[in-house]
Amino acid sequence: MSDENGRRGDIERYDGDRSRPDSSRTSDRRPLSSRREPDAVQSAGTDSIADAVSGSLTSRDAVTVASESARATLVGVPVIDVGEFVYDHQIDDGGKQPVALFDVENTSDSPLRWQSSRTQFIGDDEYTYGPARASLDPAQLGSGCHTRQVELPPGRKARIVTLVEALPPNVEVVEVVHSLPGSRGGRERLVFSL
Repeated sequence: MSDENGRRGDIERYDGDRSRPDSSRTSDRRPLSSRREPDAVQSAGTDSIADAVSGSLTSRDAVTVASESARATLVGVPVIDVGEFVYDHQIDDGGKQPVALFDVENTSDSPLRWQSSRTQFIGDDEYTYGPARASLDPAQLGSGCHTRQVELPPGRKARIVTLVEALPPNVEVVEVVHSLPGSRGGRERLVFSL
């Protein structure tokens, strides 16, 4: 982390000039599966956590919502094997954990701050769950991916990966709610119904 980023805290800022290991954003993405097995756990034998999440979903799993400040797509919330993507001492339940993957675009004229701590996951048991405390290994995120926090300038996009806290057996996420700071000082709620 540069000294400049260190002074700003742990917020990741979008850097459009950041070099990427590949020159194409979409050509190396895994194609979405033709169908999703409801009880299947995606193997983590992929290049990044974004690939592992995307590879376990169909295009029908994606939900897009818009607010005054953002257009966001919840790509999905599958249960995957996160063993390769988190630090070893943070693995619970054999490494299987729900993971939310968001594609977010700032549609406002002001910088947009996305904080994973402001995301809630509602289970089909009607309880509310939060993001996991485990930290993703930044080297395993994938190009353009962020975790925890990111600040997007107007017109920019980012992909955000959020680990969900461990859910009770047989509970699935049915709704995701994210709270954004509003452009007029209030809060905007993005509600993704799965």
